[in-house]
Amino acid sequence: KQPRPPSPRSVPGMSLPAGRTSGIRGTMIRPSLRKTPENAPIKDASGLPWGCVLVPLAPASSMNSPDPSSLDSIGAEDVPRCTECFGYINAYCMFERKNWICCLCGAKNELDSRYSTSQNRATLEELQRGIVDLLEECVEIEDVYDPELKPSERPACVAVLDVSGSEDFVEIGRSGILALMEALPPSTLFGLVTVGASVTAYDMRSPFPHAFSISVGQEGEMSVGLSDTLPADCMLVQLGQYKDNIAAAVESVVSDPASNGSDGKAKKFAYGAAMESILELFEEDAGSSLRVISIIGSMPNFGPGALTPPKQGEDAASVLKLPKGTEHYTALSERVMAMSASVDVFIIAEDPYVGVDALQGLVQCTGGTMVYYAGLDTSALPQDLFKIYSRPFASKALLRLRCSTGFQVARAYGHLAADEQYDNLYHVASCHSESCFAVDLEFDNPSGVNPNLDLPPTMQLAFSYSCIVPVPDSTAYQVQRRLRLETVRVETARQALDIYSSVDTEVLASLLTHKIIRAQATEGLGEARMLLQDWLVILTAKYNEHLLRRRDPAVDVTFAKFPNMMMIPRLVYGMLRGRLLDPVLVSRDERAFVAHLSNSLAPEALAAMLYPRLLTFASTDVNTPMEGVLPLSRESLGQAISGIFILDSYTDLTVHYTKAAKGKFQFPPPPDCPLRDYIQAIKAQRAICPHVLHSAEGEPSEGDFTGRLIEEPSFVNAAAAGKAGKDWQGATAQGFKAFVEMLKEEVKDFVE
Repeated sequence: KQPRPPSPRSVPGMSLPAGRTSGIRGTMIRPSLRKTPENAPIKDASGLPWGCVLVPLAPASSMNSPDPSSLDSIGAEDVPRCTECFGYINAYCMFERKNWICCLCGAKNELDSRYSTSQNRATLEELQRGIVDLLEECVEIEDVYDPELKPSERPACVAVLDVSGSEDFVEIGRSGILALMEALPPSTLFGLVTVGASVTAYDMRSPFPHAFSISVGQEGEMSVGLSDTLPADCMLVQLGQYKDNIAAAVESVVSDPASNGSDGKAKKFAYGAAMESILELFEEDAGSSLRVISIIGSMPNFGPGALTPPKQGEDAASVLKLPKGTEHYTALSERVMAMSASVDVFIIAEDPYVGVDALQGLVQCTGGTMVYYAGLDTSALPQDLFKIYSRPFASKALLRLRCSTGFQVARAYGHLAADEQYDNLYHVASCHSESCFAVDLEFDNPSGVNPNLDLPPTMQLAFSYSCIVPVPDSTAYQVQRRLRLETVRVETARQALDIYSSVDTEVLASLLTHKIIRAQATEGLGEARMLLQDWLVILTAKYNEHLLRRRDPAVDVTFAKFPNMMMIPRLVYGMLRGRLLDPVLVSRDERAFVAHLSNSLAPEALAAMLYPRLLTFASTDVNTPMEGVLPLSRESLGQAISGIFILDSYTDLTVHYTKAAKGKFQFPPPPDCPLRDYIQAIKAQRAICPHVLHSAEGEPSEGDFTGRLIEEPSFVNAAAAGKAGKDWQGATAQGFKAFVEMLKEEVKDFVE
């Protein structure tokens, strides 16, 4: 039996990826600090942000998504609530003979007979620890055309396809819409619109679909409205009943010669006009709950919403201005929100600039999905459309995180909006099973939380939402209103060192990312980089002060005393060198997409995108990586005996062979080998299907892998910095070792 080769030196504090699991840990509330600081001075002395990541649709008791049928027998209206803070009764409440005591505010409430004995309470679902799913309302619908239905009870989807692109692009778009049809419930009302220099809507009520085209004038005016050409009740057909007709209409779509530039003229893509006409149609006939799914490849450049591309060489670090035309999509987003509709955009870029930063506001405000592919060769549109619309969705949701005495929610991050009337209440237009949000926490009084009281730090998340549940083997469906609850309790930290030992680095990185994205949007890329660098210096300095190293010249910038914090410098370095904050190598579209994606990713997925995981495998006959995640440096390549690597950056998987490995193992990995099974499992679990690249030492493809080893110097970034090694940007460009040396010097200066 061959002995197992020794593991190469791994990155301290970085765990292996979740592998073949969903990556969500079965809880809706995940604090950045597992121990709550006792008061503000202790929290400030640590230098760490304090908050939580919230995953409202996290699985309750298994790695699968929540089962619609496994709802607790008690209705949401029957669960007692505190008369003072309106929190829900839960496992942490205390019980007296005639009262129950709220674990959030300490108020006494009258005890219902359901909770009168400890024997009864031990069996009640709402008093168990963990996630509690409750049903608020359920309506079963057999006829989607019933005129008595409310708009929220009639789901509708309109697919919008850009026909100003190449025939290859349109072919991928057609395949994507066909995959979308397989994912959507058969009860869905479906419409099809294509856009180029004109807007075309399809009547799919007969086996021979009819196309109605509306021209867009030079000034952006449309000759007639969609409602005059094809009313909503004629455009929308039930997917299950008219599936063949819809497929025939989709297959008939081709690239438009009058729009795609094949005649020598400029491309024309009137996306703004198309969206405006669709919204007008459904504003006039507000009989359904609308979701618009757009597949585009070009920058909108014709009619209302035409964008002006950024000037060549424009400095992203200093320019905050969004392109001219963005205001049109901002106005459209307000109308979409007023309709309680959602907009999703899938971009397969055929232009150098498509306008992700201009369009993302239209998507974010409605809780929609945005996916960006840099080109046709990296697109996985059919797979992604099928996966995204097969997963559970929540709509028209309300989210509130209640905190016990002493602290409260300060601000929230993610694709949600604060209620205009009530504090600490947030509206989520739409979200799915992987959607994450984040909140900052703060103390609401000088004394903080007092651990001597009978109210240890406690948080309760309440998430009320609507969802569509298909009835099996039928076009009937249920419209359910549900309530999800989870209550968690944490210990108290009385000194900064206790806080350091309780840090969840992945959640910490998620909070940092949300703050940096907001700073980038309001103050610019350069200022966001400076804020992140300054935070790391202050944290490291405070850490060293607490370890009594103020007079020790050997400053510890690796957080060696706390293994759970040792990944922090690399995560910050990865943010500075990666797609989120790189000022040189990343396109404007890609940076905007990464910011949008980061706003909703789970902490473990976000950590992989900030600092990709480099794994090594003993051979192609294993489906489990060797222990430890490797540093992203060339030095790691020489430490692995097999020479087979997978670099996982969440949106990309790069498989790399050294020369020795290529001579020993089949390249690329054969389809039936366990290593390929590992790759397929990763692809299957992701919300977005990662693009797989194959790279081998000594071949042109090698750069696909070595270019992602971000701990190595980047000479392009160094040249752009102008004075490499003399400031943060230069030190970061020179590699991780130079970055660490720069951090040491800055910490010494700060402490002195």
